[in-house]
Amino acid sequence: MDQGIKDKGIIKQMAFSAAPTESFELIVVGGGHAGCEAALTAARLGINTALFTLNLDRIAWQPCNPAVGGPAKSQLVHEVDALGGVIGRLADATALQKRVLNASRGPAVWALRAQTDKRQYARQMQQLLQNTPNLALREAMVTGLEIEGNPGENARIRGINTYFGSTYGAEAVILTAGTFLGGQIWVGNQSMAAGRAGEQAAVGLSEALIKMGFEMGRLKTGTPARVDRRSIDFSGLEEQPSDAADRFFSFDPAAWVSGEQISCHITRTTAATHQLIKNNLHLTPIYGGFIDSKGPRYCPSIEDKIVRFAEKESHQIFLEPEGRDTPEIYVQGFSTGLPERLQLELLRTLPGLEQCVMLRPAYAVDYDYLPATQLKPSLETKRVAGLFSAGQLNGTTGYEEAAGQGLVAGLNASRMLRQQPAVHFPREGSYIGTMVDDLINKDLREPYRVLTSRSEYRLILRGDNADRRLTPLGRELGLIDNHRWQLFEQKQVAITAEIKRLEQQRLRLNDPAAAAVIAETGAPIRGSITLADLLRRPGFHSADLVRHGLAAANLPAAVQEGAEIDVKYSGYLARQEQQIERVKQQGKRLIPETMAYESINTLSNEAREKLKAVQPLSLGQAARIPGVSAADITALLLHLELQERHLKKQNFKAAHSPEAQRIDSLERSR
Repeated sequence: MDQGIKDKGIIKQMAFSAAPTESFELIVVGGGHAGCEAALTAARLGINTALFTLNLDRIAWQPCNPAVGGPAKSQLVHEVDALGGVIGRLADATALQKRVLNASRGPAVWALRAQTDKRQYARQMQQLLQNTPNLALREAMVTGLEIEGNPGENARIRGINTYFGSTYGAEAVILTAGTFLGGQIWVGNQSMAAGRAGEQAAVGLSEALIKMGFEMGRLKTGTPARVDRRSIDFSGLEEQPSDAADRFFSFDPAAWVSGEQISCHITRTTAATHQLIKNNLHLTPIYGGFIDSKGPRYCPSIEDKIVRFAEKESHQIFLEPEGRDTPEIYVQGFSTGLPERLQLELLRTLPGLEQCVMLRPAYAVDYDYLPATQLKPSLETKRVAGLFSAGQLNGTTGYEEAAGQGLVAGLNASRMLRQQPAVHFPREGSYIGTMVDDLINKDLREPYRVLTSRSEYRLILRGDNADRRLTPLGRELGLIDNHRWQLFEQKQVAITAEIKRLEQQRLRLNDPAAAAVIAETGAPIRGSITLADLLRRPGFHSADLVRHGLAAANLPAAVQEGAEIDVKYSGYLARQEQQIERVKQQGKRLIPETMAYESINTLSNEAREKLKAVQPLSLGQAARIPGVSAADITALLLHLELQERHLKKQNFKAAHSPEAQRIDSLERSR
């Protein structure tokens, strides 16, 4: 980077060097998913807001997989919607395909996932931003920050500087620069400065933050090639149709759109795929040593999969459409850092893609990020008052994580401007709170992805009850309008009434439906049974009540599901709350130095790896290790208790053995 560009990243002290071109109460830097949610949240709260972005045509772009939701991520989307955010509404409106993941398991891990139309999603977000009162859009590269005072002591934000010399005043600034700060994209050993393919990197702002005393790091992510749908032979591939067109992220039925659904397809890597990668590992940015930044653990490149899981003969690859008006297919699970000249050859080793046409090559991107331990729970920086940071800049990965942080930052920046106390989301109340708590307290040195296993409260933090958990708070904070509040109240009244009915209404042995229910469940009815107890039987659901004439068919699905989960899992929820309390009391519990973490199957793979390396002395120390989730601590606690019980049992047996009793008798006789 030449000195002229470096000098654009400046920090002004005390007074503006020139009169500001414009002034706003709040400036949001970056037009990705974090920036959009932050700007919309603040504008709805009456804050005079401006969103600055490098390219107004690429607002809310989905540069990687155009999909929203999935395990834990869908809970985040429901939560953002429950607080008045927009990511869920837009995902519903632009969905090409929807599926429910983990449907055969418990409700804590149910996950809605939508493949979205990336162009339509961005277009609708742009229209929403343009038509929102109190919100201005500006295209510019922000290269510096205007501050007053000394960073780390009494510094306050006063505005921003742009590359071409303009100054804009603001009492609060939210940085949501994504992968653009010092962004460098790599294809093999070839690289160029870019935040993502076809778009320039943002220069200067990283230097400005470093001069203010902030620590910056480097992370890596990547995206696979796109291929022409018309060049794929789908005839021998497994089709994956939509199975959840009637399910939605938003709690507002007015946002529900069920457009034409498009199938995805599944192919697999072959021996030829694996051999080609093994022969050319040295040409990739990571294995060739061209970059050393950390990539996302839970979204590895195909070469990482081949190296880390060498015993696997094949890996699933998903072929997912990017839109209704484009032939581009996203090759999910096949990101790579191989040179472009080898990528087409690699793609053609996949069944169905033997004659494929590659429209865009895969690439890796590494970029500057701001470790979030430098932030408060409000996402305001500790060194400069009024300066906030959200999204991928904080070391996260995913549109959903970005949207959640954007809402938190937009809300708290607005409250700061109105001299109101910050809102801190506790980890036991939401995945948003879990994510923020992890980010600001754990020294994470790889991209963070929200996971159900990261929360010890996951039975409570479900997608179906996100509105019950958060909409009252959103109403109190001014984020939920009268329409949404009325919908919420009506739903809660209906769920309460249905639970009361289930607990009171009984199915008697001589009722017409009783014989059929007994035959289906394989369990007897002794005299009578409440419908609630019937629902608690394994494999019996509210849909079965409707089928047997024991529940109204026209009851809204959300009411049926909410009531069923509350009834069916009430015992599990109570036990989990007790378990959580025990974990809080066990922070000082010692861990044996000889603990064999690799043998504890209930720990995540990442936790086993980190615990084995650190060998913590106590549960409290274990809980502070990056990559060890609260759920892992719960599993470790249970394992310790089982070990303790086993040891007590062995000691009891030894104490009551014939030899022990003989010795005890001799000692007493003395």
